[in-house]
Amino acid sequence: MGKKKSHNIEYKYRMDIFWSAEDDCYLVNVPELEGCMTHGDSLEAAVTHAKEAIDGYIESLKDRGLPIPKPLAEQDFSGKIPLRIDPNLHRDLAIKAQIEGKSLNKYIETKLKKSS
Repeated sequence: MGKKKSHNIEYKYRMDIFWSAEDDCYLVNVPELEGCMTHGDSLEAAVTHAKEAIDGYIESLKDRGLPIPKPLAEQDFSGKIPLRIDPNLHRDLAIKAQIEGKSLNKYIETKLKKSS
């Protein structure tokens, strides 16, 4: 009798799926698990293969006694990013924030939201 696999965390990893005309199939990358990639002839097959690849990746980590990365979807984020930047850029951003009547944090947050 085989081992029963737990799928409660494994499929919470992000799957980037896109059609490749060159390969004539859907390609899947699981960016949170370095090197975890697969493909499928249909979208459904690609997702099924991705789940199998995630299972294999997680089992490989367990077998080698390595830590299993917590999916980003389950991680808590504080909203704080320690950041070091060029002092001249810091000054320029502070000036622009002041001109717009915003705090430096709010100014940078607004710019990041626009670019994502």
